[in-house]
Amino acid sequence: MMETERLILRPFSEEDLDLVLRLYGNREIMRYMPYDVMDKTEAEEHLQRLIAGWQEDPVLNREYAVIRKDSGEKIGRCHIQIDPETDTGMLGWLLVQKEWDQGYATEMTYALMDYCFHELGLHRVDALCNPDNDRSRRVLEKCGLRLEAHYREKCRYVRNGEAFWQDELEYALLKKEAEQCLGRQQYNNE
Repeated sequence: MMETERLILRPFSEEDLDLVLRLYGNREIMRYMPYDVMDKTEAEEHLQRLIAGWQEDPVLNREYAVIRKDSGEKIGRCHIQIDPETDTGMLGWLLVQKEWDQGYATEMTYALMDYCFHELGLHRVDALCNPDNDRSRRVLEKCGLRLEAHYREKCRYVRNGEAFWQDELEYALLKKEAEQCLGRQQYNNE
């Protein structure tokens, strides 16, 4: 579990199907994600995969439900996917629409970076982003990640059962570069 000033990031549990449906069942939230929206059965299966990731040894896919401290409301999910061969943690997040533009994505990203570098001892963090996703690009840049690559038609998207290709951006930050970025925020990791 991690805590930030306004958020609790905790592993997913069986009680989080409502959150998975709110996120992965919403076409606007999924706009820049490569997969199509999920129905209830798909969301249940996805939730089981999120929970199962915490049972692996080592835990390489850390999926967190994001909870507002002030209200206890579930507002999103974030993750760290670890590649042990490159000592890299890939970061990502989704938020319910009413919480967009409130600074939560930035707060989560700083917390995930801090955890990757100080708790997991990783060498590098990275994140992938659709070039049209201006909100996510701003968050990554604000958190100090630099654009390293623009891949042409790298990611296969599916909408209504139809597949098509989209470009993808890769942002990254090395541990040795992170201290000045992470010094801007303070987090209590548990």
